[in-house]
Amino acid sequence: MFPTPMLDARGVYNSAVIDKVNEGVAEMETIDCEPNPNLFESMRSFGYSLETAVADIIDNSIAANADTIRVLFNGDGDDRYIAIVDNGSGMDEDTARKAMQLAGTGTSLTRSESDLGRFGLGLKTASFSQARQLTVYTKQPGNTTTLQWDLDDVAQAQRWALASLNASETTRMLPAPVRSFMEGTDHGTCVLWRKLDRIEASIGSGPHDLDAAMRVLLDYLGLVFHRFLNPYPDDTFERITIDINGMDVTRHDPFLQGNPAVQHASGAQPLTNLADGKPDAILRGYTMPFYNKLTDKDRRLLWLTGERGHTLFDTQGFYIYRAGRLITWANWFGLMAKKEDTKYARVRIDVSNRLDSEWSLDVKKSVAIPPKAVRQMMKTYIQTLAKPSRRIVSFRGRRDNANPMAPVWNVIKDRESYRYEINEENPWVSSFVDTLDSQQCSDFSKLLSVIASCIPFNDINSHYASDEKFDETIDETMLVVKAYTLWSSYKTTHGNDPEGFVKEYSRIEPFCLSNNCKTILKEATNVQ
Repeated sequence: MFPTPMLDARGVYNSAVIDKVNEGVAEMETIDCEPNPNLFESMRSFGYSLETAVADIIDNSIAANADTIRVLFNGDGDDRYIAIVDNGSGMDEDTARKAMQLAGTGTSLTRSESDLGRFGLGLKTASFSQARQLTVYTKQPGNTTTLQWDLDDVAQAQRWALASLNASETTRMLPAPVRSFMEGTDHGTCVLWRKLDRIEASIGSGPHDLDAAMRVLLDYLGLVFHRFLNPYPDDTFERITIDINGMDVTRHDPFLQGNPAVQHASGAQPLTNLADGKPDAILRGYTMPFYNKLTDKDRRLLWLTGERGHTLFDTQGFYIYRAGRLITWANWFGLMAKKEDTKYARVRIDVSNRLDSEWSLDVKKSVAIPPKAVRQMMKTYIQTLAKPSRRIVSFRGRRDNANPMAPVWNVIKDRESYRYEINEENPWVSSFVDTLDSQQCSDFSKLLSVIASCIPFNDINSHYASDEKFDETIDETMLVVKAYTLWSSYKTTHGNDPEGFVKEYSRIEPFCLSNNCKTILKEATNVQ
């Protein structure tokens, strides 16, 4: 039997039914069901790494308008700790208590566009993922507060026992480097981790293990916060500095901002899905220069190490930023496969923090997934962006030339395969063949066939996929000598035409592979 409808035949709410429903709600029994203090132990398994945990704490420092953030640590002896300290606005006692409370600020809270917070859990989940003791010391002019969660104390008391430390207890608790920093500012916050059981389990407890982990953290923070370390022209936030035990975090820029060799897609593409008409996100496309054209500085900025995960092939894809902070990167989200011919393509996506739920932002702020409604727009965008990357791969630094004499190597395409052979019409090759007798010509032709059949394709592809730098150095002394020989032959067949000689041979390999080819060819024509 179906329940009585809420609306009558005229489409008007049935007041009798409404009253009955309200009576039922009023009579419903409720039971207080507070979480067990052991919830803290469960919260330790949110999947943080040391890098994502520290980055989550730094988010809070940036949200507090800090311009100096330091990660201080000691991995030796009995007093092992990690502290993240800043010169931000600090907190009063009430705000500090809410910060230590689970979900002290919920997801429905209206946040400023620059606020990097989200769930009101990050301070606790990030900290307990690495350590069993969390101490927060915060100060404002004329006011200091120190609060501490210790999981061992909570487990023993079986209640939410948040400790409040007095001045003398705080002095004993804070390591000397932390006290030194905090005494130098009248406002700021320190997040201190001790009892580093999870860190020791994952990276080791030796005197140098934490040092090694911090070197990895140095690079990670340089990527995630690179726009805060060196803001882009369209960014509205101020520059900050981050260091780890006095070593500055230097930026890794996946788009080589400011490098004139980077190709920029025309304009920014807004993605609009919400009813208010405001864009969900802004897309900007970039195409990196060919690998051999990158300087050592470029490679450091791009964090290219040749290791898995740090090559141009691995790092192609979308880079999603939330309020300027990099959330997830090097992922095409199934819209396009990672391929060699698209490895120079990058897309920057700036997402507003008001769209966290639509983009499925996780607690760690390390994962964001584009909503279905904008995925087709993203796919259309990258299909256009992929074209410049494919041109770079096929071009490989070689000038496009329809002249059959131009290349040293020819590509021979059969019905179902292809192969390479040396182009005997190339002037460099043909001029040498002219010096040979018939038997030598036959032997030389056989030698060229053997060379062409033994090209190490697999090895070349392996090195290319690993973004190893290929030595493209041209022996310009050899080019000079050959230019004189070719000019002498050219005058015999074409007359004394230096401009024609330079124009023709500057487009032919190997001369066209030298940046000084026109100078070399001009000098050859000046020799009488």
